[in-house]
Amino acid sequence: MSLEEPDRPPQTASSAAPAQSQQPRRIGLFGGTFDPPHIGHLIVAEAVRDTLHLDEIRWIVANDPWQKTSDRRISDADVRLAMVRAALDGAPGMEASDVEIRLGGASYSIVTLEHLRSAEPDTEWLLIVGADAASGLDTWHRADELADMVEVVVVNRPGECDDNDAGGTAPPGWRWQPVEVPAIGVSSTDLRRRVATGRSIRFLTPAAVADIIDTEQLYRQPR
Repeated sequence: MSLEEPDRPPQTASSAAPAQSQQPRRIGLFGGTFDPPHIGHLIVAEAVRDTLHLDEIRWIVANDPWQKTSDRRISDADVRLAMVRAALDGAPGMEASDVEIRLGGASYSIVTLEHLRSAEPDTEWLLIVGADAASGLDTWHRADELADMVEVVVVNRPGECDDNDAGGTAPPGWRWQPVEVPAIGVSSTDLRRRVATGRSIRFLTPAAVADIIDTEQLYRQPR
């Protein structure tokens, strides 16, 4: 009986090295009406991406923001998507998504997340919400399921949340973490009012967004 080992194929670098598990991509979901998007949105998105070292911020343009449609007329979803795409043009780590427009109907975070998890199962999703919305998460559609499914990023501005203040926190049972962003006093409501009254929105939103507002004659009447 020979004591020599049987012939074996030579090990290559790939076969000899231990298999390394690939880390899932971490993407923040930044949903909204974006009617119109403005520099405040951009600052929030970049602050979250940078602070949490996310691979990407996915801007989810609501198809039918049912909480708001009873209060005012909402610009067409395709126009709002075009404005978001214009705002993000060339911005690394930012992507506009039409997923809720393609799904159609009223826009619910739980439905959107289920769809994204099915389409991109190896991705870790984080849901970005403002401090004002965080306390009301339990009222969202299928809130219990959503709480089990996703971690929430609560965006706070300086002074909005401290140890003695319940504001800026998610309800019990939710996994969440805060991210502080610069305080920028810009809102979509203010931009619509400015346009309706003939005031300038220069520097409050990217020039490409202002061009779409002008071309589409958006917000010419008070809403």
